[in-house]
Amino acid sequence: MTQLSPRRIRDGRIMTAIAVLVVAVAASCVTSSALRAGAIGGERDGGSVELPEGRQIVFRSLRPGPAFGHIAVLPAADVRRERVVLPTRCERTAASPAGGLCLRQTRNPILPFAVTLLDDRLRPGGETPLNGIPSRARISEDGRYYATTTFVTGHSYLSDGFSTETAIGRVGGDPVGNVERFTFLLNGQPNENTDRNVWGVTFVPGGERFFATVATQDRRYLVEGDIRRRTLTALRDNVECPSLSPDGRRLVYKKRTGLTSDVWRFHVLDLATGVETPLAETRSVDDQAAWLDDGHVMYAVPKGGAGGRNADVWVVPLRGGAPRLLIPDADSPTVRSPATDRPLR
Repeated sequence: MTQLSPRRIRDGRIMTAIAVLVVAVAASCVTSSALRAGAIGGERDGGSVELPEGRQIVFRSLRPGPAFGHIAVLPAADVRRERVVLPTRCERTAASPAGGLCLRQTRNPILPFAVTLLDDRLRPGGETPLNGIPSRARISEDGRYYATTTFVTGHSYLSDGFSTETAIGRVGGDPVGNVERFTFLLNGQPNENTDRNVWGVTFVPGGERFFATVATQDRRYLVEGDIRRRTLTALRDNVECPSLSPDGRRLVYKKRTGLTSDVWRFHVLDLATGVETPLAETRSVDDQAAWLDDGHVMYAVPKGGAGGRNADVWVVPLRGGAPRLLIPDADSPTVRSPATDRPLR
């Protein structure tokens, strides 16, 4: 029987310890990967979160904590209830009865942002890269079309020389593409200005029409868009970020009222009569308003804090009454009325 020297015994023990350490590290990596995969899978299948019944307000929850920026849902009839927070985190979101979309940050340094489509139970599905920093998101009532606006240059509409890219996608079909490439009709004639920017899309239900903002030569225009004809027709100037009412009779938008600075105030346009009425909100709010119902408009108001990332959702009636706080620590609100009220599974 061969006797092992003390040195060889010591070397053997060291090799055994190294082997045990390697196995432990490998097991840890496998476990960590499994946990990450489980988290991603949990986000994709939505877990077992149950949505409120009836009409819902879908928004981004901005409560401090690990769920900051996640999609949240409240019943439109009782916003004092505890919000339902979903696993999906977004920079902007929008929803309709047929589904929704989430403009989100990715882990890809080359394409850092993407748009993720949501199904009728707000579960994430297909994803497409975005060119730029997310700014606006809208989806049509029937879920056929969706619109995204990003800042390609600059980070706000107050920036000098900002440039946006607004694209319309077709769910389950070929994308419509960059709206800036549509023919812009100003005073009935094609306008070829190269400094054109488009943002603030709002879809007309049941067709291929939409309203939006076109900016060129330091002027902002309310335009009516036609997806089939690929046209943008100017209707009036000094209009930004329109939103169409649920009954299709009115547009709410912001317009400049300051003579020497960018001060906006919300106005409502009656599409049948052309009468424009200012709302009672007198603060300068840089947001695309959304309709709570045919008689109330909601919007996000920043409230400062660390990094200026927080906001509250406010609501103002069309006729009489002051603005009031609707949802604290929230932004990016839209309303949807699901065809069926069933839990996420």
